[in-house]
Amino acid sequence: MFDRDEERAGAYDFLENPAIKADVIATVLFEATAERARESKTVFVLVDGTSLTLTDEAGKRALGRVGSPNRAARGLQVMNAFAVASDGVPLGLVDQIFWAREDLEVMPKNKRTERNQKRPFEEKECANFVRSAKNAIERLSKVNVRACIVIDREADNSDILFALGRLECDFIVRSKYDRRVAAPSTLTLRDSLKSAPLLGRHDVEIGRTGRRSARRASVELRSHRVEFDIRKGGTTSRESGRLELTAVSLMEVSSFEKDRLDWLLFTNLPVVSGPGAESIVDAYRNRWRIEEFHRTWKQGGCNVEEAQLHSFEALRKWTTILAAVATRIERLKYRSRNTPDAPASTELSADEIEMLKRDQRSRGVRKKRVVPSAPTIADVTRWIAELGGWIDQKGNGPPGSMTLGRGLERLSHLAAAHQARKSLKARR
Repeated sequence: MFDRDEERAGAYDFLENPAIKADVIATVLFEATAERARESKTVFVLVDGTSLTLTDEAGKRALGRVGSPNRAARGLQVMNAFAVASDGVPLGLVDQIFWAREDLEVMPKNKRTERNQKRPFEEKECANFVRSAKNAIERLSKVNVRACIVIDREADNSDILFALGRLECDFIVRSKYDRRVAAPSTLTLRDSLKSAPLLGRHDVEIGRTGRRSARRASVELRSHRVEFDIRKGGTTSRESGRLELTAVSLMEVSSFEKDRLDWLLFTNLPVVSGPGAESIVDAYRNRWRIEEFHRTWKQGGCNVEEAQLHSFEALRKWTTILAAVATRIERLKYRSRNTPDAPASTELSADEIEMLKRDQRSRGVRKKRVVPSAPTIADVTRWIAELGGWIDQKGNGPPGSMTLGRGLERLSHLAAAHQARKSLKARR
């Protein structure tokens, strides 16, 4: 990151200084996100865990096991709460929890499952879903914003569902299991939804992943208010309770079984109509924003897993700073698509805008370019992407995270040079 000795030494001094706490850096980041969300009535908070795989050949770094207990990979576990506005534009991290797993003895999977079922919920990693959601709710409530917690299938857990129900928030959780409805009914949830009235058909845009291309799917929507008898705390717990939720079913109308959409979503929000069901589905679709954030954080110019710092505290500081960079890339990407006419000054500094304009004029030697005096978000995002190697031609699609990350890095050098030039002129 730093090619000058004095800058590199300063960066290491900052990251390794015990007087500078990682919690303080993270708190500043979370509060900035909450402030950015102040104008929103509701904010989607996407809670998801990921792992950072880091090299540790000498075994001297403060790392734990990553992935399967039977693997030798080392790194850190992270639970992120990523806030997104109602229009799908990322706001940033509003909570983040790091931990290093302890090394465990190698044992068969069934033995490990049996042991884990006997552990209290508070000692399990999945409890971090609730902790992170609770922290995010508290921070957003300080700016009078209500959080809607959105979590994928990992949160289809009795303890998590009960805990979310006790928090002051809305929530949407994708179901992983076909649970049995409370007595006197003998049906499962999916059987109950089959007899529920059709609320309508809806077209859903499905984003591209590593295994499938982007496409539009036509789906049928149904909903049903259900009660479950759920045993809390695992199969060995005597404590149980009754949980009432709304289940929203989304089934793709397709003759192909493979990759056909089949979502079952739990929510504490009432759903009585087609538009209501559509709003739940649209809210859940925002969950892909945190997957894109994780990809940008790890690969899209940030390359957080290449960090060579040794101490846990220094790693937290550096990865948190890079999370802010990844957020900026994702915000630019989606603001240019959702609010393209917004002023560029809402996201970029005056020096950054000036250097982008100068770069654009230099590119127009052969074919003169019209550079607006007050560019929009769409303008500067396209210019940053060109700095990163993106080609503005038909069929290429809008700029992505990789080119925006490279462009922002090059822009930072241009802006620094511009600031140095202004400082030199002032001294003269």
